Amino acid sequence: MRVGIMASVVAAGVLLTGGTALADDATPTGVELGLRAGYGIPLGSITGAPSGATAPAMSDYLSGMIPIQVDAGYRFNPNMMVGAFFQYGIGMLNTSSGKPLAGCSASGVSCSGNDLAFGVQFHYHLMPDQTIDPWGGIGVGYEILNVSESAGGQSGGGAFSGFQFVDLQLGADYKVMPNLGVGPFIGFSLGEYSSCSVQGASSCTINQTAMHEWLTIGLRGAYDINM
Repeated sequence: MRVGIMASVVAAGVLLTGGTALADDATPTGVELGLRAGYGIPLGSITGAPSGATAPAMSDYLSGMIPIQVDAGYRFNPNMMVGAFFQYGIGMLNTSSGKPLAGCSASGVSCSGNDLAFGVQFHYHLMPDQTIDPWGGIGVGYEILNVSESAGGQSGGGAFSGFQFVDLQLGADYKVMPNLGVGPFIGFSLGEYSSCSVQGASSCTINQTAMHEWLTIGLRGAYDINM
């Protein structure tokens, strides 16, 4: 229900067509810097599984994520921006009984997780000269999921990594200033972990891969340095 309400808010913002036109000399071009924060919902599986077995779900390890993302790009015209992104996601570990990380809830055990993603993206702004500017985006990148554990002076951990094939985005900027927009966004990424590693051991290849997704809802701010 919470996801549905927040998604509706984003969709409503994107569908808005009203707004006051900005001055022509305030129409954004040049360098754009952005910052995002929100909540990510894990979907799909970390890896595949042999026939008859159950694949380990993303939600078996993470119940959610708080992503913080930095965007940097260039708007070569008011409508189109090409750039790069870097995301650091604070993982919310699933330590429920029967889950792989259930031991993290034991006394004297400390666990943490994070999800890194970086890549390139393209944004298209529908109404850059209006106070409310809906936009859509698409990106590709690489993702690394890290989990670490420490207890009794000993530490360990592991990581899964692979390509993020597509990252679809939808949002709307409200121009609080001619060159500063703030607004909601929703993102959906599709990726596949193809390699893994264990702390203190060699890396490994995941032979039975599976698709996983992140559904992210949050708030984005973008600052344009007009050229």
